[in-house]
Amino acid sequence: MDRRQFLGLSAGAAGAGCLGAAAAAGSEGRREGTTLSPPSSTIDADRSFVEEAPRRTPVAASVDVLVVGGGPTGIGAALAAAGEGAKTLVLERHGMLGGMWTAGLLNPLFESRKGWLVERLVERLRQAEAWRDHASFPVFDTEMMKYTLEQMLAEADVDFWYHVQATDPVVVDRCAWGVFVEGKSGREAVLARTIVDCTGDGDIAARAGVPFRFGRPFDGLAQPMTLMFEVSGAEKLGTETRNILKMLQTAIAEHELPVELPYGSKPRGTPYSIPVPARGVSAIQATHVYRYDATDTRDVTHATVEARKQVHEVFLEAMRKVPGLEDVRLSQTAPSIGVRESRHFEGRYTLDADDVIAGRRFDDAVTSCAFGCDIHEIYPGDTHARRIRARPFEIPYRCLLPKSIRGLLFAGRCISGTHEAHASYRVTGTCMAMGQAAGLAAAMAAGRGATPDQIDGRQLRAALEKRGVQFL
Repeated sequence: MDRRQFLGLSAGAAGAGCLGAAAAAGSEGRREGTTLSPPSSTIDADRSFVEEAPRRTPVAASVDVLVVGGGPTGIGAALAAAGEGAKTLVLERHGMLGGMWTAGLLNPLFESRKGWLVERLVERLRQAEAWRDHASFPVFDTEMMKYTLEQMLAEADVDFWYHVQATDPVVVDRCAWGVFVEGKSGREAVLARTIVDCTGDGDIAARAGVPFRFGRPFDGLAQPMTLMFEVSGAEKLGTETRNILKMLQTAIAEHELPVELPYGSKPRGTPYSIPVPARGVSAIQATHVYRYDATDTRDVTHATVEARKQVHEVFLEAMRKVPGLEDVRLSQTAPSIGVRESRHFEGRYTLDADDVIAGRRFDDAVTSCAFGCDIHEIYPGDTHARRIRARPFEIPYRCLLPKSIRGLLFAGRCISGTHEAHASYRVTGTCMAMGQAAGLAAAMAAGRGATPDQIDGRQLRAALEKRGVQFL
């Protein structure tokens, strides 16, 4: 079946045909004074399952490219797709764009020299005086990032919806045609020629049935989660960021504080103080919570509560005993906990440690990565955490293509790669670069009435280079 025929789309903008009629019919129930009747359900005898009755779900939109997730990856995908003239919609569960940059308070923006849209974003932040090239890493103002991203998407004519959760994909004959969403408007469907899963954990790909591995291969455990937080009155931390661990350990010992830092004997890259553009304010990467599953609702809840408790009962107690930090104050903890690792999907190529060690190049590469292999201990005292020496390498388009489902791309930290390789490419600048490539590929596929697997990766690389993407 032709994708345009199924979606009721012409060669131009999406939204006509049978889907337009379906959306119009679905809107009837929203008119003022109309009562909606919920579908009936049954509960089995032992109350272990609820049987849902069949339902008719209104189609709220039909687009060329649907981007699920408005974080760094999704921003790149949406801007790239819209730049090619594709009608593009972003679904975002928070009340802001930016994902881990904003809802996660995650600074710095590593791997920002990628060219095209990544550097365009950096330039916009510079113009807004919301960017600073720190000696070790570039940082940005979180609030201005939210506003800048909204401006950029609006200027590109990208539609975006806040406070919606994409639940299940619409899959017909192993081809993804759209997703169901839940929000204040109730349960709705969005249909699309091409879907880009930018959820971080690959929620849409997983529910579409794409095979995946979780965490590292021999025990299925993932790197710890971290809840970022910001403090004021932290000028001393801003100039002695690499000594913060020693400062905290000394304060705990000298004052005999009944607290314990959540690390093993040799923590990697933690804790860290990141001085953001606002004077005297630092973003702190310090909390670590272990053995939680980022794809489990209850685990994410417990991890967030545990991490926030660490902020209040461990780090603030210790920091205020450090000379010069007696008046440090907590500004905020992040609305969303930071997830380093979860699903690794099965794509048409799996990037592994050998690729990273060798600094491998690919003729269908979508971006390069020069970030080190940053594997945090899976739990305190973990002796299996494997450190590898990474050389700058490239990520092929095939890592973004699922083997088993058409009409779908995934981009970001959930692409097809191993535990070790992922520890290098998971940083936000690289994720946005993967997103801009996925968005361009999605627009190319939508414009041809094709699926992403029918796009030649070599042609995609050439198109990216033409737009200023920098490779090795």
